[in-house]
Formats: sequence, C-alpha cells, structure tokens
Amino acid sequence: PPLEGVRSYMSRYPYNCFEQQTSRYVVMGDSAAWDALAADIPAYMDGEGLLRYWPVADMKGSEALTAYILSMTAEAGFVIPADSKAKMLAAMKNVVDGRLKRSYGWGGNDRFVRMNALAALARNGAATPALLGQIGLAPADMPTSVLADWLTIIDRTKGANVALRTEAEAVLRQRIVYEGSRFDLTDKGNAPWWMMSSDDEMAIKALLATLGRPGWKDDEARMMVGVALRQQRGHWDTTPANAWGTIAARRFAQLYPAFSSVAMKRMW
Repeated sequence: PPLEGVRSYMSRYPYNCFEQQTSRYVVMGDSAAWDALAADIPAYMDGEGLLRYWPVADMKGSEALTAYILSMTAEAGFVIPADSKAKMLAAMKNVVDGRLKRSYGWGGNDRFVRMNALAALARNGAATPALLGQIGLAPADMPTSVLADWLTIIDRTKGANVALRTEAEAVLRQRIVYEGSRFDLTDKGNAPWWMMSSDDEMAIKALLATLGRPGWKDDEARMMVGVALRQQRGHWDTTPANAWGTIAARRFAQLYPAFSSVAMKRMW
C-alpha cells in the first residue's frame, strides 16, 4: 500500500536522465530495463570514471550521481557490468582521498560529497577502516542524510570501530521528531540538495540506517508509518526519495511481514 502510489507515479514519470531512469527501474523492480541502461554506462561515463546525467561528451561527470548509482544498485540488487563498476569505484576512492573534485557553480560542502562517495564504497564492500578516518567530520555536523550514510559505512566496513556507531546513533535519536504519526527531523530544510537529497530522502535514509539494528526495534514501526505518511499525492518528494522509500518499505516488509500486510493496509 505505501508503494502503490509510488509505482503509479514513477511509471508515468516523463523525464529520463540517468538518475531518473535508475530510480524508476528500482521502484518498478525492472531489472531488465536496468540491464539495458547499464550496458550504456560507457556513454555516460567521463574520463575519470564519473557518470554524467546525460550521454553528452562535453558534460562533466558527477560525484553525487556516481555515488547514488553505486549505492542504489547495491541496495536494489541490480548488477553493474564489471569494467564500468571498477572505474566507478576507483573514481569514488579518488573522491574520498580528495584527488578528484568537481568545481560547480553552486555551493556545497566537500566533506559531505566525500562521505557520500565513501558510503557508495561501503555498500559495495570496498571501504576500509583507514578510509573512515580521512574525512574528519563529526556526526553532529552532518545533515541527517550524511549521518545515515555514516551509520551505513560503519556497519558495512569490516573492522570499523563500533564506538563510532554509538556516537552517531545518539545524534540521530536527538534529531527524530514525531508530529502525531508523522516522522520528521530537527534539521529538515537543510538537506544537501546538490547531492540530490531532500527532506523525505533524509527521513527515509534515517529509517534504513536503523532497520534491524539492536536498540531500534521499538522505533522501527513508528518510523516506517511516519515515513509513509510523508507522502503527498501518493509519492515522496523526489525521484531518489521514491527509490530509497521503495528499498525501505521492502526491507521493512521482510523484517515485519505481519505488520506490513495488516497494519499498513489499514492506513490506505
């Protein structure tokens, strides 16, 4: 039920940059369409391994787009051809190391971008404890979308210091706000938009970072309901948010099938 409107909306979504196509295929569960798009990745890739939004040779590749595609496909179980994936992961390592940085006409925090790249590496089993110490960003200084990525990085990096998660979870708990059944965050309105983030995406990624984690069981159903109630006209606020929301709803259904099949249906 929380995904019926999302699927309807995304199936009719008229725009087709690389991100929009990928997000649509994730929502629809269309791995065949993704495979066809993935075969065209070389046309979208610049000389440094970053993906462009459009297959235009003189367009710069984007750190944020490349990180999103690596992260989203890993979460959705979509396969990136090995050669293209190796180049994309190498680009993300260069971003984290500070050797690769794009200059754009808008502002943005470089450390947020580097954390986003590190999350892409972690979701693909390519992060190391040494990389975790390179960015130097305190959890309290991270917007919630980045904080959620940081929690994922800690979880998916073999040998990571578990004390890092305790600190990050404490910061996240302080930001969670419930308005009735709706789930919100104290830093809403401060999503790093230059990384395709939004208020809905931050809330959804906070949920994803806590699903199945010790100490969060009593919060998860309330957070899932609250995230679902954030929808307007049956969908979340951006195409990445709809893809992340689809991943979150599917994962929640796997963890709590009885709740998903009964309680959520009563809300719609």
